[in-house]
Amino acid sequence: MSESNQLKSLNSLKHIFAQPEHIEGIGDIYPIKLKDYDKFQECSNLLYISKKHFQECDIPLLGLIFMSAEQLGIKEEDLILSFEKLFSLVLRKTISLHSNNENFWFQDKIESEMKYNTIINFFNYDELRTIIMKQNLIFEPKVYKDPLVQEWANKVLESRSKNSVKITIEDFITTVKNFGGLTYEQLMEQTIYQLYADFYRIGKFKQFEQTSLFATVSMEKISIEHFAQSLDMWKSPYDNLFVDSSKLDKFKGIT
Repeated sequence: MSESNQLKSLNSLKHIFAQPEHIEGIGDIYPIKLKDYDKFQECSNLLYISKKHFQECDIPLLGLIFMSAEQLGIKEEDLILSFEKLFSLVLRKTISLHSNNENFWFQDKIESEMKYNTIINFFNYDELRTIIMKQNLIFEPKVYKDPLVQEWANKVLESRSKNSVKITIEDFITTVKNFGGLTYEQLMEQTIYQLYADFYRIGKFKQFEQTSLFATVSMEKISIEHFAQSLDMWKSPYDNLFVDSSKLDKFKGIT
């Protein structure tokens, strides 16, 4: 994300208020609510597939995914159903696959008026994918063309996972419920972004309280982070996998 876009995101309230993004030709794209989280998990793996997983070519990503379904280990009928479910969830309308002899696309249909409003095709899928991932805090793993670098990156991620505290989304929900005073019914209507923002803010409050208390008895000067300090909600877990990324400059295959 560019610096200007980062500042724009920081100054926007659309994510914390769960407002939709709009793409001309597609319509409004809504963030996933927690009540639909399980359904979203069933099809969101498709979002992790990027052009970095294929050899360089001019074929759009959506076309590559369908062309490579067998290599990806996905049956074509399952792929279609997953995309239909994914698009229906984020657009909050029924989306289905349509095709002719030359091409295919996804769209909705208003039966009463017999007209089409939404069309998702080769030309706008990438933008739609980017928005869905950002709204729901999905981060694209780094793909290294050099197998050795990729192997070490995977090991770093595995090590981080083993050494970190295991926290599931259910743990996020119960924490926000207990400290935020929301009911489970209210939490079901929250988005993933809202849940994570509340959870991390609670963490900031608890850290502030503990550090402030320790500072009153410590003989050393202690730096206390403000509880309202800005949260970096889009900090990717795949950033800074190596101590000094400049050491990887010799590997030209980093993408």
